[in-house]
Amino acid sequence: MFRPRFSVVALVVALVACANPSLAELAVGQTAPGFELQDLDGQTVSLAGFEGKTVVLEWINPNCPVSRRHADAKTMTTTAAKHPEVVWLAINSTNPKSGDYVEPAAHKGYAASKGITYDVLYDPSGAVGQAYGARTTPHMYVIDSEGKLAYMGAIDDAPRGSGARVNYVDSALTALAAGKSPEPSSTRPYGCSVKY
Repeated sequence: MFRPRFSVVALVVALVACANPSLAELAVGQTAPGFELQDLDGQTVSLAGFEGKTVVLEWINPNCPVSRRHADAKTMTTTAAKHPEVVWLAINSTNPKSGDYVEPAAHKGYAASKGITYDVLYDPSGAVGQAYGARTTPHMYVIDSEGKLAYMGAIDDAPRGSGARVNYVDSALTALAAGKSPEPSSTRPYGCSVKY
């Protein structure tokens, strides 16, 4: 009798691993990977340009229902407005060949319609997303004023879309402003997979 060497589950896991690029495994306390990306107007934005400031990175995709839900609910824009001293950057790492890709001009219109006034950066090669290990839209990262990762994970504790009790990014920013370490410092992100 023929017995396969791999279980079906192991085979599926192996296929998924081969289909997806290698994502970094960053940890809180590590130095945040540097980058230079173009914004929706074609201007270069560099993480190094915000040295000494706290920075929030939000992975975004207008074609993701979860990302759109947070845009409609003003989750990110309200949190950003509550912390005006913080630099907030959204990053779209969607592969241009993906059916979920949104051209920068269309994304600009989307951002305007949702009241998103912070920079949206494009990472068409996916290199920055992979360097951070961004898995979902949204996937959130808080970088402290020393350039180290202070928080990474979900925006809040409501993956199903209602009843959020904790906005993890707001809590992390409040803790950093008080000279404390965020707690929790990492959570499991939720949303649509980043289409590398």
